[in-house]
Amino acid sequence: MSLWLFPLLLAAACGSSDEPSAGTEGRTVGDRYLRLFEVRDFGASLFVYDAELPPNLARILNPGLTDDTPADDIVAIPVPPDGILLGSYHVRRRDGTNEVWLAYDVPGVDTDVEVTLRALLDETPWQVTGGQSNELFGAVSFQSTVSGDLEGFATVQALPSTPTYTVSVERDGQTIDLELPRGAFIPEIDARYRELSSGLEITRVLSEDSIQEGDVLVAVSGVSVSSERDLFAAYRALAEVGEPRTAVLYRLTVLSPATIEEPVFVTPRARPVPEEFPAPFLLIDDLTVVEATWNNEPAGDLYQVTMVTERSAFEVAEDYRAAVETAGWDLTGDEAEGFATTLNFVDEPNGLQGIANIDQFDSDDDLIAVILQIQVSRGSN
Repeated sequence: MSLWLFPLLLAAACGSSDEPSAGTEGRTVGDRYLRLFEVRDFGASLFVYDAELPPNLARILNPGLTDDTPADDIVAIPVPPDGILLGSYHVRRRDGTNEVWLAYDVPGVDTDVEVTLRALLDETPWQVTGGQSNELFGAVSFQSTVSGDLEGFATVQALPSTPTYTVSVERDGQTIDLELPRGAFIPEIDARYRELSSGLEITRVLSEDSIQEGDVLVAVSGVSVSSERDLFAAYRALAEVGEPRTAVLYRLTVLSPATIEEPVFVTPRARPVPEEFPAPFLLIDDLTVVEATWNNEPAGDLYQVTMVTERSAFEVAEDYRAAVETAGWDLTGDEAEGFATTLNFVDEPNGLQGIANIDQFDSDDDLIAVILQIQVSRGSN
């Protein structure tokens, strides 16, 4: 996800003013999206706050904080001058690491806000460690001068003043004006295009209902467009309409001061495998599917299934050799190293090839894991 896009999602997602208990369902679609997208670590918790800081932010930034701690010794995040807090969220990961995002809407030109922010983040208890500045956004990395376990990253970006903008396209010999929603701070038409002498031809539409394949983009809010460079310049011009406003997004990471014990793995209920999985005979009955992923592309499909069992790696490998032979597939590779065995096999007439890695399961040494990959090539039947 683009860093400058995140505050829009955050503003939509925030809807919980009190920290919910673990497992509480998100109150908005945005909240649920964030839980799915950002918290990839099993056992992590995500808390979302609308126009508020996390209530435990001071303790997150100051692990040894007590009621007697002098105010001058308390680490805090500098607020941009006249900044309006849109919201925040707090991710608490199972290893004890805390991650906090804060989003502000700040009046003023983005370049001025960027200079001010750099100065704020280069004063005790913070110091700037790097940065980047270009026509799209500014970024500053910083760290605490008090604790080596606290570091952060801030982005600064100009905001358009309206939630929509206009694009002009040529379609069937006519010029048509379309009003599109702003999906990011600097918007981006959700489509693929190629450069022509007459403008940018839309070759694939991703989500915009009003834009059609074959349209030629010729202007954005009255600014002529004939190249990708022109398009970015037109996007930038949208931020210069009306009173200037700037988005500031903080991302802070606070490492755990202590080691957290890894949770004991409990074999979950078997996960479903897609019905179109091309080699169901390789899903051996007493192996439990703990994860299944797949990707469908024009050139072919790719499936990966992870299974676990209490049986030995030797027994599982023997079962796979027999299953491949019974199905009439060719076993093209059979390598063993320690507990691990890797089998390669193909079904050339049907354009199928696969690999099975059999080894100890990372999350539980008492289990054997099988990572099965099957690739389907198009046009090989």
